[in-house]
Amino acid sequence: ASWLRPLSFDVSPHQRTMRSVPRRQVLLRVAGVLAALPGIARAASVEFATPSSETGCTFAVAKIRKAQLIEPPAEGSCRTSSGSSAIFQAASLSKPIVATLALKLMLRGKLDLDQPVSEVLPDGYVHRQNLFALHESPVVDIVPRDVLKKLTVRNLLSHTSGLPNWSSKAPLRLSIEPGAGWRYSGEGYVLLQHVLHKLTGMPLNALASAELFEPLGLQDTAFKLTEHVAHSLVPGRSASGQIRQLRFPHEIAASSLYTTASDYGRFIVATLKDQRLLSLITESSVSVPGAPGVYWGLGWAIEQSSEHRVIWHWGNNPGFRALAMADLISNDAVVVLAATESGMPQAKAAVRQILPGAHLGLDLDLVQ
Repeated sequence: ASWLRPLSFDVSPHQRTMRSVPRRQVLLRVAGVLAALPGIARAASVEFATPSSETGCTFAVAKIRKAQLIEPPAEGSCRTSSGSSAIFQAASLSKPIVATLALKLMLRGKLDLDQPVSEVLPDGYVHRQNLFALHESPVVDIVPRDVLKKLTVRNLLSHTSGLPNWSSKAPLRLSIEPGAGWRYSGEGYVLLQHVLHKLTGMPLNALASAELFEPLGLQDTAFKLTEHVAHSLVPGRSASGQIRQLRFPHEIAASSLYTTASDYGRFIVATLKDQRLLSLITESSVSVPGAPGVYWGLGWAIEQSSEHRVIWHWGNNPGFRALAMADLISNDAVVVLAATESGMPQAKAAVRQILPGAHLGLDLDLVQ
């Protein structure tokens, strides 16, 4: 249909400032609308003008000692030109937050972790193939009920769904049978996003705001680009130093988290203080192939050795890298956010300095 064609516009998706637009004015760019299909993130793309002066901020580090956030951050407390905390894309650090939302619903009796997904989505799952083509009209396929019947929320949380990481602009198919083994899957978390939406009637950002962001005081955290985020967002950069980043107008559970190091540190503090939640995260972990001592729980990776027991996760988006780890014995933790694609080695070094140990999971090919 003609209304599905994206509208043309004269601004590059990667352009940082607009000559004719004041620094803090919101600039809307609509790339397409998909209203007729239920359960699909709309293709409306919102582009905000960001501060014209670059901060030079590359890293932010938050430290936690004995389940207490060190304030102000001891390192990397870079600020924006407006004086507010610098916001980064945290990429897959979104997944522990989404998992926490699911587990909170489970604890209230509103979600059964072992219930087939088909019982929540009886009409199938409308899957968007070009999820990261933010300025294109959606290309979709339907994952049928008989496939969803094989999947549980526990599978989605622990990356045992058998779904691929991403469908690569193709219909979504199982790579292996659900429960047959561990295979990291961003697609699984996007499917989980639709399950949570169906159960609560709330988009992901609204649900996270009500359940976590507002109660914990995470004022600089969101699952999509808002005007507030845009004003404090550090520009992500490629290894060559060129600006390179996606700008998310709608929520993507697997990768669209915007946050500060301190905000994410507060989320970790809340997690460390919730023993019931930690038990759920760690009690039904699965082993990660080729990584002795590394397991995957519900939302978090787990590392177990004679020296420590930690939960951790990393993030990798164009222009950004992120890493967070918490020791469940000492209750010490660290969050590192980097606005550069070459930031992961430094992030790993910072984590190993603050939380000494082998941390073999950080050597996984995915964590780069």
